[in-house]
Amino acid sequence: MNPTIPIPLLNCLQLENQEETCQLLPNGLINQTWLCKSPLYPFPVVLQQINTHVFKKPLELIHNHQIIYKTWLAQQTALSFKIAAPLPFSDTGFLHHDQLGQAWRIQEFIEHAVNITKPPTTAQLYEAARCFGEFGKMTQVINNHSLFPTLENFHNLRHRYQQFQTAIATGNNVRIQEAAVLVKHLENRVNYVKQFDAIVGSPLHFPIRIRHHDAKTANLLFTKSSNNVAAILDLDTTMPGYYFSDLGDMIRSMAGKTDENHTAWEDIAIDADAYTALIDGYQSSMEKYATAKENAWIHWSGIWIIYIQCLRFITDYFLNDTYYKTAHARQNWDRAWNQYYLLKALEEHLRQKINFTLPLS
Repeated sequence: MNPTIPIPLLNCLQLENQEETCQLLPNGLINQTWLCKSPLYPFPVVLQQINTHVFKKPLELIHNHQIIYKTWLAQQTALSFKIAAPLPFSDTGFLHHDQLGQAWRIQEFIEHAVNITKPPTTAQLYEAARCFGEFGKMTQVINNHSLFPTLENFHNLRHRYQQFQTAIATGNNVRIQEAAVLVKHLENRVNYVKQFDAIVGSPLHFPIRIRHHDAKTANLLFTKSSNNVAAILDLDTTMPGYYFSDLGDMIRSMAGKTDENHTAWEDIAIDADAYTALIDGYQSSMEKYATAKENAWIHWSGIWIIYIQCLRFITDYFLNDTYYKTAHARQNWDRAWNQYYLLKALEEHLRQKINFTLPLS
């Protein structure tokens, strides 16, 4: 049964009924999303019910979106992508709370564009990375204190490793014993955490940056007639972080030959052409705006993000699957091993192709 839009909210948007004026969009993993035609606006709008279990302070999302949109407006003639405009309701500003306390927002719908789960060509991978780099360049004018950290410690490797250690001490003992081999593999990489600590402790060389923090092609729209990116979507995790977050996300989600649900471990490998396209595309936008140290450490991006994601999946498995949605009891186990083999594949790729030394303990 499809979720419903409260009648007072339909009235607020001057909509007579949900069936004729709103279409549920199926690809929202966090927020419930509809495409609506409201007489308030001469174009379709996106209506979202914000998941307040994930984003506990929805007004922070509205605040951040408005700052990012205003930053885009000031630079739009020099940018190749659009940012959807946040839009007000007829009578309640930019955030509407229904009778159950649920939080809602609306924004512009970007027309004449398509979403691609994974770009089929290196040209599109390059373009995706170039645009996320351009987004990073755009946001460098935003004061770090102007945006709220909507998800605290999201890409903080030290924090994720500590959560992992706590889960080993307090979680499901049967699952923990079952995963002893994977735990050892992850603990043997504790030097990755120490390297992360080093960048956090060097703000001159590794300053805090505004990053998207969910840089994957699902959050891009491409023009229908070309490889060009039309818009960057889903700004909810755009917040202060470090240089590696967006490129690392892209390497994790786009540089592998399989996805995170693949369970034939022998198939998991890095696509060398895809990896090069992502690095080159991102650096084409960001290299001259980064510090010398950020550029020198660019290949750490995928290492840290994949390691973080492996830690998060196995941590959730130890805590009986309280965070990630699972279709079966061993899905987080499978996801964690998938990310471990992807990490191994990236380590080997960097050793062979770039003569990169990784400090394992």
